Amino acid sequence: MHRLPSLSFESVASWLSVVFIGLLALALAGCSRPQALSPSGQQLASQVDRADPARQLAYEHAVTIDTTPDRIAAVHAAGLNACRKAKAGGCTLLASSIDSGADGGATMKFRARPDLVPVLVAALGQQAELVRQSTEVEDLSGPISDTARQLAMLQDYRQRLEDLRSRAGSDVDALIKVNRELADVQSSLEDATGKRAVLTQRIETDILNVAIRSDRHRPFWSPIGRALADFRGDLARGIASAISGLAYLIPWLLMLGVIGWAVRRLWRRRAASRQKNAPVTPPM
Repeated sequence: MHRLPSLSFESVASWLSVVFIGLLALALAGCSRPQALSPSGQQLASQVDRADPARQLAYEHAVTIDTTPDRIAAVHAAGLNACRKAKAGGCTLLASSIDSGADGGATMKFRARPDLVPVLVAALGQQAELVRQSTEVEDLSGPISDTARQLAMLQDYRQRLEDLRSRAGSDVDALIKVNRELADVQSSLEDATGKRAVLTQRIETDILNVAIRSDRHRPFWSPIGRALADFRGDLARGIASAISGLAYLIPWLLMLGVIGWAVRRLWRRRAASRQKNAPVTPPM
């Protein structure tokens, strides 16, 4: 009968550590990155359906790009260059920002023709990894029809006022009133025309929001290194907060000390008074 070899604590601990490392490696291998989206931009274009002419729809797209921290500026420049190369002013840059810090990133906002949106997305997808795409649609049929009715009413009212002005003749008071009303109507017409132009622009062009990040390309130790780099500043801010808190606390401690001293003195006086007024019991 063979005896099993005795296992020491060190051997058991070493065996458990090997098993733990193996399981951790399998877990990390299982948590693989999600598949990147196609950089062609066709997936974004297929999300919308512009075949319904009865509805006036405005589209707003959002794209998230992930790349290494050192390539954020290059991807940002590529997006700006792609918009700049759009033909016949088909793309307009509305907003742009870039942060070159440890957790740096960049954002861009474009207004472009619908056929140029996939081109911009493809240009960005060739530079980095597209990780998220989304589209929001707003139906502007109601506001557009309301604006059209308002314009028709204002134009009809302006025509009636012009007819009244032509018939006013030498009536100065009537001319003044009609001209004042005409000025108000003309101002309302300009506002309504501008509103219609904005709505028309929203329908004829799309909004593309681009966010450039480096979340999936940061090293594993990056947060630890960032925390160590910020340690001195965090420690200084913590000490400053403690000093500020102490400055607020000292007056309250002084006030509580005075109140405690007064209460204790009053209690001693009452105790001495009760002891003085207590009846003396004669000895037996």
